[in-house]
Amino acid sequence: MKKIVLYVIVLVFIMFLIPALFTISGKNAVIARSTIFEQIKSNENIVQVNENGKNPQYNYGEYSSIKVLHTTTNTVEEMNLDEYLYGVVSAEMPVDFEIEALKAQAVVARTYTLYHIINGERKHGDADLCDNSACCQAWISKENRFSKWEAEKQNENWNKICTAVNETSGKIITYEGTPINAFFHSNSGGITEAPVNVWGGTRLSILTSS
Repeated sequence: MKKIVLYVIVLVFIMFLIPALFTISGKNAVIARSTIFEQIKSNENIVQVNENGKNPQYNYGEYSSIKVLHTTTNTVEEMNLDEYLYGVVSAEMPVDFEIEALKAQAVVARTYTLYHIINGERKHGDADLCDNSACCQAWISKENRFSKWEAEKQNENWNKICTAVNETSGKIITYEGTPINAFFHSNSGGITEAPVNVWGGTRLSILTSS
């Protein structure tokens, strides 16, 4: 009888403990993402375009559009850079995340995009990037994004995405005066691996965790 009672107590403890751990973990993940943009804003390497749209690192007039390869149709579409970022941010991060987290995603996605345009890798022919997250960045059209949201929240959600991109317009992350290759991920498992250990190449101090 005592053993049965003991087993019941242990079972109840486990039932309450495990959900609590996941709740705390999820909450911490959201907090971590919401503080990323505050860290970015205080970083002296952030570049904000001036009134004439130019600075040594980022000419907003020159890099105002992007050619995107749609992998499902094998067609290339040219679009405004920030309009492209609406589709990237809405595809790469859930819209119910905090607005500061979405802003951080917008800054990183803009930096990643400009890095690849400026360096002209052209691995997709005439296109700068493709819409496949396994290759470049995820991207989704406004129409397809709307189809995945509840009708009453479509406009509110889209406006939140647009706000994140628009309020960070022109902001990128640079190192020694040039945009960084801004890799990003949804979960680092607590610590990031140095890219040189994953893809090879040259070790970059800015992408090596201490």
